[in-house]
Amino acid sequence: MSKLNLGLHILAIYVVFIAHQIHGGGLHPTNQKAWYAHASPSKKSNDIVYFATHSTHPGSYYGLAVTMDVYGHNISAGHIITSIWIANMEGDPKTDENAIWVGWQVDPKKYGDSHTHFFTSWTRDTYHTGCYDMDCPGFQLVKGSKIAPGGTIQPVSHVHGVRQKITIKVFREKSTGNWWIHYGFNKAPTPVGYYPAKLFDKLSKKATQISIGSVVGGSPSIPSPPMGSGFLPSDKAALITDISLIGEDGRMTPFTVNTDRLQSKSSCYSISPIQGAKCSYGGPGGCSR
Repeated sequence: MSKLNLGLHILAIYVVFIAHQIHGGGLHPTNQKAWYAHASPSKKSNDIVYFATHSTHPGSYYGLAVTMDVYGHNISAGHIITSIWIANMEGDPKTDENAIWVGWQVDPKKYGDSHTHFFTSWTRDTYHTGCYDMDCPGFQLVKGSKIAPGGTIQPVSHVHGVRQKITIKVFREKSTGNWWIHYGFNKAPTPVGYYPAKLFDKLSKKATQISIGSVVGGSPSIPSPPMGSGFLPSDKAALITDISLIGEDGRMTPFTVNTDRLQSKSSCYSISPIQGAKCSYGGPGGCSR
């Protein structure tokens, strides 16, 4: 088992909670920390992790499209992730989770720098197998793609300057069951590649839950990094806009489904309600338990 997959395997102990702890439309507070395993697939179990996300209620889903502001932060340790998480949680959550993550992240340990990277990750068995980017067989890059998973995103946004954006579409192709990823930098997205249906035993048919938002964290010995632009929801905060569901037929529709808004420490990192197919999120970092 690789070091990455060992980290995924360690996190499997948290996942058992997620499918059983929805009470009255919200995740039970004592088990909110379990959520981060889905959006932060390779982090070690002793990390201090904070999140600010929206997660749909269980149902049948076939894709999502969003536009995300992209920021950069000069960190030497820890990680910053803004992503879509698409999963099928049917069966035993300790062994049966099928999931795909797509978004941007800063992770010096993973990439050897503090640049912002486009990333994707997958699992078919609750972190026992799967990997980031193209570190193992799985993701199929298409010829002519403008970026490959793991590629650097430049330039990035500045709080007092131009906002740089990526648009991501992640959707199931009905005829094949493949999950396609499209990406665009300040423009309409074009195909990057796909995860073949054969990688999954349930996600090839549908997803049962989708989440969007951000996760940050790192060792208890370092201050937590900033999230988004480094500002709590405000006119200076990072934005996720043009949020749309993609139906089984491939058509995009406005995002009108109910979500659970999950915030592990809202005084430090927060996300606004989704209104008009957009939300803002972020926080300054430097938090402690």
